[in-house]
Amino acid sequence: MEEPNKYALKHSGPGIASFVIALVTIIGYIITFVSVGVQASSILNENNQFLSDSAKTIMYLGLSVLILAAVNVIGGVIGIIGLTLRSRRKVFAIIGTIINGVILLLFMLMIATVLVNAGSA
Repeated sequence: MEEPNKYALKHSGPGIASFVIALVTIIGYIITFVSVGVQASSILNENNQFLSDSAKTIMYLGLSVLILAAVNVIGGVIGIIGLTLRSRRKVFAIIGTIINGVILLLFMLMIATVLVNAGSA
């Protein structure tokens, strides 16, 4: 049985999807944190509506990060699927799986840090 030429193989569709999901979530995190930073700076300047504005900002940040983390989980699973396909190039699947995994690891570290600091207060 002949082994196909390594460079003639097509890229795996799930691998490309995982890579695109990773890039989209990185952009989503950047947009979320920049917009929350802008809203937080306006909250710090106005002391009249501090509580209601800060609650909206914190809820927006939390909800956005949770949705983006769920999308990262989906991207990681799709990347793993892309890694298991035979006769396909796996470059995008590897990169997408690594980026989604690193983002999820950072998310878990952030949650652990918040929980540790909440317990010590």
